Amino acid sequence: MFKIINNEMKKYINFISAVIIASLTFSCNDDNDYIIGGNINETNKVDLTTFDYLSSLNETKIVATLFEKAGLKDVVNGDVTVVAPNVWSVNRYLRRRYNQALRSNPSADSITINDISADDLKKMGMYILPGKYSIETIPEGGKIMKAYDGTDVCISVDEVDNDPGAASFTYSSFMEDVPNIVHIHYKRGNNWEWTALERSSLTKYYDNPECDHVYRMYLSNIITKNGVVHILYSGDAGFSDHTYYHCLFDFGTTSDDTF
Repeated sequence: MFKIINNEMKKYINFISAVIIASLTFSCNDDNDYIIGGNINETNKVDLTTFDYLSSLNETKIVATLFEKAGLKDVVNGDVTVVAPNVWSVNRYLRRRYNQALRSNPSADSITINDISADDLKKMGMYILPGKYSIETIPEGGKIMKAYDGTDVCISVDEVDNDPGAASFTYSSFMEDVPNIVHIHYKRGNNWEWTALERSSLTKYYDNPECDHVYRMYLSNIITKNGVVHILYSGDAGFSDHTYYHCLFDFGTTSDDTF
């Protein structure tokens, strides 16, 4: 049996997507094999820099391009942890910006990454954390810090027994141990909302600019030649492409997902 780092992203949304969970370690596992992006690897280490590793994945090569356009390639290749968005995060951002433009101009041109301003590209710093934080080195209770752009974040490892939106599905029903999953918590507004209850109590909570956003990983705990990589997946409340998947820069609201 393998230690699962991740499988390929499914194109449909249902609870079977629970297999796309970062770093599930089974108690019956007696070997040291890993699956990284669908490929078997002896360890969770790759012989690539963080930038080259992001460039090598279909899910993140566009993100590597954005880091480079932002002038952050050397920063990414420092002693840092990159909690990277993915191609779906970027596509959602472009869709939201385009739909906003269509409201004022039905003939608006489509939006591409070339339309992201230099000022907005600086926000790519929200995905870069100082220091190397893998599952083994993230402190118990999490670590609060400022990302490269000054955003307040907390990275943590938490036991999770069920997947978002799958109330009847629990890992403990077929596993001896529930998985430890890496989360990234972005503070938005003046206060931290540490629990899902605190966040859901806010009016239009996910779209409320005061509401913190908390995401689990699509893939995590990859040790590169210089740092650590985790890749964002979705929020922890439920499966919905229109609500819980990360949007680049946390841009817009769910109303911007459709015109």
